[in-house]
This record gives sequence, C-alpha cells and structure tokens, in this order.
Amino acid sequence: MTTIASNPVDELRQEHTNQQNSITSPFYTVNRIPIFQNKVYPTVKEAMQSETSSVALDVDPNSGIIRNALFDDTLMNYDEHYQNEQNYSPFFQQYVDDVAATLEAFIEHDKTLNIVEIGCGKGYFLELLRTKGYRVTGYDPTYEGTAEYIVKDYFGANTIIESGDLLVLRHTMEHIPSPYSFLKMVAKANGNTGKLFIEVPTFDWILENTAFWDIFYEHCNYFTEASFANLFTKAQTGRLFNGQYMYLYADLADLKPDIELPAAVQNEKISSFGQRLEAWADWLRQHQHEGIAVWGAGAKGSTFVNRLDPTQEFVRCVVDISPRKYGKYIAATAHPILSPEAFRQHNDIQHILVMNPNYLAEIEAQFEPGRYHILPLQ
Repeated sequence: MTTIASNPVDELRQEHTNQQNSITSPFYTVNRIPIFQNKVYPTVKEAMQSETSSVALDVDPNSGIIRNALFDDTLMNYDEHYQNEQNYSPFFQQYVDDVAATLEAFIEHDKTLNIVEIGCGKGYFLELLRTKGYRVTGYDPTYEGTAEYIVKDYFGANTIIESGDLLVLRHTMEHIPSPYSFLKMVAKANGNTGKLFIEVPTFDWILENTAFWDIFYEHCNYFTEASFANLFTKAQTGRLFNGQYMYLYADLADLKPDIELPAAVQNEKISSFGQRLEAWADWLRQHQHEGIAVWGAGAKGSTFVNRLDPTQEFVRCVVDISPRKYGKYIAATAHPILSPEAFRQHNDIQHILVMNPNYLAEIEAQFEPGRYHILPLQ
C-alpha cells in the first residue's frame, strides 16, 4: 500500500488496526479533528488556529447509545458564526418539505396544536410550519433573526414550556450529551405530556456506507433506529434524506423509566472504515496533479479534508453554494471556500468530489457534460 508524504495516513491505518470487534471502549477512534465542523473562518490564520480534539466511540452502558467518550461539552459554543444551513439547495428544500409532510401526517394537520422546536437553528423549518398555519415557538442560540416567537438561547433545565402539544428536535439530539437524561428533562418541562418528533443522522446509514466522513466531534451521540426506539415503550421510526437521516415519533409519556441495552454495534463494518480511508488516500495521491476540488463545505467536507488532506497537498479548494461561506476557510486545514462562480475561473481542476451524493444531480447540471470528472463520495 502506498503512503502519502506529510499526511497522517500511516497513523490512520494504525488506529483501525488496533480496533477490536466488540463493544469495549473505544471501538473507533479519530484524532485531531476540528471541534466545530460547521464553523468557517474569515482568515487562514483563524482557521488554522481553530481548536481540535479527538473522538473515541464506545457504547453508553446506561442507554446503549453510541457516544464519543472524549466529548467535552464545555468546549462547545454555538454562536452566530455556526453555519449549518443547507436551504440554498433545491434538493434540500424538497427534503425539508418531505419532513414537514411526514410530521403533518402524524398530527393529522391539526392547526390548533402548539409546536415547540428545540434547536431550531436559523428558524427555517419553524418558519415553514408557521406558513402552514401552525402556532410555533423555537429555541436556539444560533438564531440570527428578530422573530419574537424564537428564543435565542439554549433550552435548559429551568425552561418551562407553555402547552407544547408537539415538541420537535431536528438534528439536535446528536449534539447533546446524555440524550436520555435530556429527554427526561424535556418531558418534565412539558408536564410529561405531548408528542415528540425527533430527527437525527442514523448510524445505520454510516455503517452501511462505511462513511468515515460522517463521524465528527460535534456529534457526541450516534443513533441506530433500534437504540433510539429503545428509549420508549413504543415509538414509530423511519428513514429520511435517502436513508441518511431517521425520524422518531412517540408520546412523551412513553419514555421509559429504565432502559435495557439493545444489540451490540456491528463492529465488523466499523473495521472496514480503515480500508475506505486507505482507498481514498491512494486516490488522492494518484490524482493530485490533475487538480481536485471538494464540493460541500459542511461537516462531511470538513471531516474529509481534515482526515486526508490536513496540509492542503491534494485538494485545491472547497466549493459551496452558501453565500455565508464564500471567501472563508475550512477549520484547521484552511482550505479556501469558493462559490460555484468563483470555482469556474479555475482551469487547473479536473476532479470534483461530491461530499453528499444527494446533491450530485444538482452539481452535474451546473456544468457542461465532460467538463469535470464528478465523483460522489459513497
């Protein structure tokens, strides 16, 4: 197997060689990755000085949920510089509409319900529900708007919800340490009544696709459908976003007082992450002189370049359609982030690696056939 000069591929291989096929702690480790994959920086210096840490996945003996045993909540500061919105993509917009339709089917389009979204981000989904005629309230410290019905703060132990008929947590639980305890707190704040709609990335999809680029520090928890449903006496689950995400719908009154552990993680699939890393490392080395760009400056793209190109030897730039990221730099590696328009000015790039295959058709449509070798990361 070839090695890459000045690139920690040998260390990556050793990490995976040492992994054990059991749920002993840890069963998957990653070193030196940014604490915030979804923060981008205005200067190279700030990007390179952004804080990094490590991931060591094990199974929480109390809940059976996969967690990062090294996660330090005190390091996390979700402020206005945190940018994880993807609503500039038509595919993503359609997906959000599909999520809303899934939720509405559960509540039978009852517009009298009071919907509370915990971790509403910039408020996009909450505003969508509001345009449909629902009464809404949101909580999120990263909110940048002025709507009176969105509280720019964390949802905490002292928060009291006024008649929350439906509580929504979309892409929030994976950021919260001790998710089972958090759900207990949420239930108590709502008087142990009401319904719950949760959406998170599914570890099932990560395993099925050996997606090492989907494991990063911001996510202190990883859920399978089985482990998530195991928190309730009864719940409905399903997949969204072409299988990458899952939802859970349950009654807060059905949250279990105690939890029995679910089945163990499929660690034979975890062990194959090393082979996937090695394969992409070799691909980058073979094609580096032909010019390589990464499309997607979100968590997947940040994780990919941090793991395989920390010193900018292979990937010349990262492209993103979010205007909030143009002219900024990826955390730790300081890869420049270009708009699609600025990217078109580069004549020295032949390959585009698409971080999320869901956006492949959108990206291909922007260029004449054959202009680039566009390769989805899957």
